[in-house]
Amino acid sequence: MKNNPIDVDIIVIHGAPGSGKTTVARLLHERLRSPWFEFGWIPEFQHLNPHTKISYEQEELISFENLMLVARNYNRHGFRNIILSDLRCRCVEKIPYALQGSDYRIFTLFADNETCKQRILSRKNSNTYKDWEAAQRINQEILQRPLWPNEQRICSTHASPEEIVQQILGGNHASIQQPI
Repeated sequence: MKNNPIDVDIIVIHGAPGSGKTTVARLLHERLRSPWFEFGWIPEFQHLNPHTKISYEQEELISFENLMLVARNYNRHGFRNIILSDLRCRCVEKIPYALQGSDYRIFTLFADNETCKQRILSRKNSNTYKDWEAAQRINQEILQRPLWPNEQRICSTHASPEEIVQQILGGNHASIQQPI
C-alpha cells in the first residue's frame, strides 16, 4: 500500500459497457490487494425464489443496499480501498447518500462511441452483453450529466487499462470536481 497514493475507504469503478470497468477493477484489485465486489455478484432475490413477486426496481435496490452493507462491513473491519464495480447509474447516483461519512471516490470510465461498440462486439471474455447501442446511450448520458460528488471521469478511448489504473493510483484526487 505504501507505493500507492490512493488510500480511501471505497473505490467505485463506473461507466458504460465497453469502457473497461471490469478490467480496470481487476487490475486495481491485483495491485492494491484489496476486496473487490461487482454489483452482479450480489444474488438477486428472483433467482433465489422465483415464486415471490418483486419488481426489477425493488430487486435492484435490495441488491444495491446489500452491496453497501458488505462494503461498509469490510471497511469497519479495517479494509481500505474496497473496490465496487459495475453498478448501474441509478445506483451510483445514490452512493453519496449510501456512503455518507465514508471516504470514497467514483471513477467513471467513458470512451468514444465507436470504441465502445468495437469492444462490445469483439469481447473474448465471458461477458455476453452485446447491446452496443444501449452502451452508447449510457456513455452519452454520462458525458452530459453533471459530476456526482467525489467523481472523476477518465477517458478510456486511447488509454490502456494499466494507464487508467496508474491514473487512479497516482492522480490528484484532492482536486476532484464537486457538483455545484
